Amino acid sequence: MGVRELRARIENGARKGERGMTLLEIMIVIAILGMLASVIVVAVMDRLTDAKVKTTQIKIKSIESALHQYKVMYGNYPTQAEGLRSLISPPNGGRPFLKDKNIPRDEFGNEFLFFNPARKGGGIFEVTSKGPDGQEGTEDDIRAR
Repeated sequence: MGVRELRARIENGARKGERGMTLLEIMIVIAILGMLASVIVVAVMDRLTDAKVKTTQIKIKSIESALHQYKVMYGNYPTQAEGLRSLISPPNGGRPFLKDKNIPRDEFGNEFLFFNPARKGGGIFEVTSKGPDGQEGTEDDIRAR
């Protein structure tokens, strides 16, 4: 198909009353798509935060399990001063209780908090996460359930 044939088709289409979309119609479509995208992004971000909270809870349970294994091996839990580092580098060159070479972080990039004894009398020790806001002692702090 040559340029002349293409031009003739375009001119014939215009003569038959065919037309493209106006600028206003295009702007309305873009506005509708923008509103749909914002609703979808908000829904996905809420799900993402929920997934991060649940993953952090699983990590806390894993750390608590490692702390119980530590107690079985050494007769007591690590002290507050020894902290979670003792799960990576146990005393007397023992085998690590966590497979990572570093203390794991929560899904928000924060270090886990370890208290021995537990702060609120909730047990022998306490492992928590600062949660999404990264601030200790707020409503969104995460504990194992």
